[in-house]
Amino acid sequence: MNEELYSQMRKKMFVVFDLDGTLALTAHRAHFLDRPSKEKDWRGFYAACDKDEPCHPIIRTLLALDATGAEIEIWSGRSDEVKDKTVAWLGEHGLSHITIRTRREGDHRPDTVLKTEWLDEGRKPALVFEDRASVVAMWRARGIVCCQVAPGDF
Repeated sequence: MNEELYSQMRKKMFVVFDLDGTLALTAHRAHFLDRPSKEKDWRGFYAACDKDEPCHPIIRTLLALDATGAEIEIWSGRSDEVKDKTVAWLGEHGLSHITIRTRREGDHRPDTVLKTEWLDEGRKPALVFEDRASVVAMWRARGIVCCQVAPGDF
């Protein structure tokens, strides 16, 4: 094994996971956003988050990376308004030990802006799991490997 590869393998990896559409399946609440004649109801969309089904393959991937000693965080565009529901859901699915970042209540900026801001605080993940195409493009433009786990053109 060459020295550079060995050095990289010894480093603690920092990995970021998105939540909605990545760890949590949100199809049951899509009707809050698919409203052609009305504005998207983000408040309703997030309020129904406690009924999400888990995306087992992605949760298993998170837990496998966690078991290697990687540092894992969830960076979610969800509002702090539903932080209690979010923390409870994570606990129900074995993820209560994972740090989560959510947007401040009333912050309606695009996820690309929010996650870029968090990235600019200085923590650069080695790997990201995300569903939204625009956010995937942002990570990749910043030179970060991003696994797009589902189509997300919204």
